[in-house]
Amino acid sequence: MADRDYYAILGVPRDADKEEVKKAYRRLAVQFHPDKNPDDPQAEDKFKAAAQAYDVLSDPDKRQVYDRFGEAGLKGRGYDTSASDIFSHFMDMFGGGLGDLFGGRGQSSQRRGKGRDQQVEVVVTLAEAATGIEKEIGISRDEACSTCHGTGAAEGSGPERCPACRGNGRIAHNQGLFTITTTCPNCHGAGRIIKERCAKCSGTGHTTTEKTIKVRIPAGIDSGNTLRVNGAGGVGDTGAPAGDLYVVVGVREDPRFGREGDDLVHDRTISVADAVLGKKIEIDGILGNVKVDIPKGSQPGDTIRIHGEGMPRLGARTRGDLWVRVEVEIPRDPSRAIRKLYEQIKDLESS
Repeated sequence: MADRDYYAILGVPRDADKEEVKKAYRRLAVQFHPDKNPDDPQAEDKFKAAAQAYDVLSDPDKRQVYDRFGEAGLKGRGYDTSASDIFSHFMDMFGGGLGDLFGGRGQSSQRRGKGRDQQVEVVVTLAEAATGIEKEIGISRDEACSTCHGTGAAEGSGPERCPACRGNGRIAHNQGLFTITTTCPNCHGAGRIIKERCAKCSGTGHTTTEKTIKVRIPAGIDSGNTLRVNGAGGVGDTGAPAGDLYVVVGVREDPRFGREGDDLVHDRTISVADAVLGKKIEIDGILGNVKVDIPKGSQPGDTIRIHGEGMPRLGARTRGDLWVRVEVEIPRDPSRAIRKLYEQIKDLESS
């Protein structure tokens, strides 16, 4: 099956920002919601397609993979959108009220808070980016309180069901033909309240802890690429998943090479004689020595392409190319013997 064009599904250009993607999804989600189109068998498919497109294009990590490798790249990295995710996107964007308005399908009325997503930066050398490397990263993240075990309640007590919403987390209001639900102002949607707060975490259920985690930096990574480590962010509410850790990678410049995507550029200075006569040389490539044949008659600025000696392509088994750019060194103060040889060459060229 050919890859779907998520940009075309949402009707946005490829350079659309997050707000444009969100607006396009809002419009399509309302238009094709299955409960609003009971007689249209294609509405649910369009609704799901829009949600899947939004799931990818609103996530910087997924969008980057999709732009480079398409749907196959997403599946190869374990990214998938389940039915519950689809309706969760809808509920997150429109709130619980529209869930009742369209029949309240897709999730329970009480929601647990996912843990906080976090971001950290890590810098690697170009050589490390070429081979891939495992890095230890120190982060500060939320962990479940060791005293209350994440409940937020003092020892010997526990959370109690919210009397205002009866544990639902939402309160229903009748408005004409529709029932509109809003977040319970008493428990703020948690469905439970804490009367005696844990002294250690002040009732939050979380404490900040310094952690060291190992992150695998894949070969071919480039500056600005972001890796997501599922579940490595802050701890969530009881029963809710932890947040994710986003690792933004920076790659240091290497004095030997310039980088242009997956290709590398190496400047090599040769003598006039080598430029005229040609020469076989060996350079220190990013993954080992590389033999280069400088052709006869090379001109300043000429480039020689060495296939497959550049950076590994992210997520693939192939590599970019190495471009050797020739610079010809003109002697500034040649010896008398060399000047004499050049004079002879000049006479030959003019004869």
